[in-house]
Amino acid sequence: MIIDNVPEQVSEDNVIELANEFTEYLENSGNLFFQNYQSSVLTYEHLIAMFYVTRAMTGGMRLYNYCYDAAIECAKCNIKRRLTANEKIKVTFLPISAAEWPAEYIYRKLEADDRFEPQVVPVPLIGRTKEERGKTYSQTYDFFMAGGYNVKKIYDFQTEEIIGWEEIGGIPDVVINVTPWYSDIAKNYQIARLPLYVLNVYISYGLTVGNSQDRGYAEKFMYNKDFMNVMWKVYTETKKDYTGFQKYQALKAKNVVNSGYIKMDYFLEKHDYSEERLRSIWSVPEGTDIYSYKKILITPHFSLGDDNILSFSTFNKNMYFYIYLAKKYKDSVSFIFKPHPNLRNSLVLDGYMKSIEEYEAYLDEFRKMPNASVCEEGDYLALFDTSDGIINDSISFVGEYMYVDKPMLFLERPEQRFNELGEALIKAHYKVDGHDYMGIDSFVNDVVINGNDYMKKERKAVFLEELDYYSKNGIKASEYVYKDITDGLFKM
Repeated sequence: MIIDNVPEQVSEDNVIELANEFTEYLENSGNLFFQNYQSSVLTYEHLIAMFYVTRAMTGGMRLYNYCYDAAIECAKCNIKRRLTANEKIKVTFLPISAAEWPAEYIYRKLEADDRFEPQVVPVPLIGRTKEERGKTYSQTYDFFMAGGYNVKKIYDFQTEEIIGWEEIGGIPDVVINVTPWYSDIAKNYQIARLPLYVLNVYISYGLTVGNSQDRGYAEKFMYNKDFMNVMWKVYTETKKDYTGFQKYQALKAKNVVNSGYIKMDYFLEKHDYSEERLRSIWSVPEGTDIYSYKKILITPHFSLGDDNILSFSTFNKNMYFYIYLAKKYKDSVSFIFKPHPNLRNSLVLDGYMKSIEEYEAYLDEFRKMPNASVCEEGDYLALFDTSDGIINDSISFVGEYMYVDKPMLFLERPEQRFNELGEALIKAHYKVDGHDYMGIDSFVNDVVINGNDYMKKERKAVFLEELDYYSKNGIKASEYVYKDITDGLFKM
């Protein structure tokens, strides 16, 4: 048997062994499989193994569907027991970064529902230096603490100690995952370690618009990823995304719901930004009128080198031009440098900077200017809402920034590829090559400062066609998801 696309950290022999354990347990247990949900020795690692093994079989997807249904039924039995005993449903959110947190609205709805006991458990990323891991974790944990979340601290970045589920109240009934890259987080909290009596939900932290140069990214790394095929619920933002699951996923989208983009519910509400609030977000020289300044975001992606699955970043071509730009427009434009969280590591790994200290020195160049600042972590929705334009090569922002209906300059490089949604969205943006300094300057001066936004009509048409979930569903995405989750749990 040849098993394709097994994760590098897992041997083929181990996958076969786990799959055999799953089928033997299922055959020997019969209907008791569901009744013995809490004493079950099976974890999601077993179900993931079944996913890989059945893909190598003729007609294997029928068997996988049966195994998947059995696993979900096992978890539902646990929920039924909770409800029968009048116990609260324990829900845990697993974020890796404040900058990629998409689920505030769902958390708040569950927090207000006395049938639930929600908590947030930030998890550290492996594969980074101790210093970088500690910095990201501290910023993320502080973000949730400041936001009044029920947040649990599991990682001591000084000792590198990570505590387990039992030390924060036990394994939850439902886990809401906000990243599909489970192998990048601390092992104790990876989905593979969870028992099958836990229901898993996925809420995306960003739009899927990019593609690899071989055009295989959507199928291999997103729509038919093992992670997506073991979820109880996968919530998608757009119709094209849902269609992608129907086309590529082994489960053919039977666990997928086209809810709309939860994070973008922010822009369906009215937000008042006082002068004090604006000054807390945007830097302008002391004593000047903040309303006389245009406000521009600079948002580089991390995919610098040529060996990435997705290659989008142009930052190596223009990083120092941004410093020049901020100095040139010191009397008329306020800039916020908002890099992808992984940029600092990529710069060093790909050889464009010698050390993290060099990157910090670069950030300090922005921080010391009176009309510029840096935002590494935290919520960026208010930044979008109060800005006048964006210079960008980050992938998800190609769609997300359209929710504020303001001009984007997208920086191009030859290796960039888009999926079907991305190809539709990119038509709505201004575009120049990543090292076209005159083109970048022209966008700032002509489109943003002088207001010559000639692509506004095109942008509106594309938004209505591809991203306007509220008009199609009639409710906010968070309301849609909350109802779907509660119906799924309480109307069994």
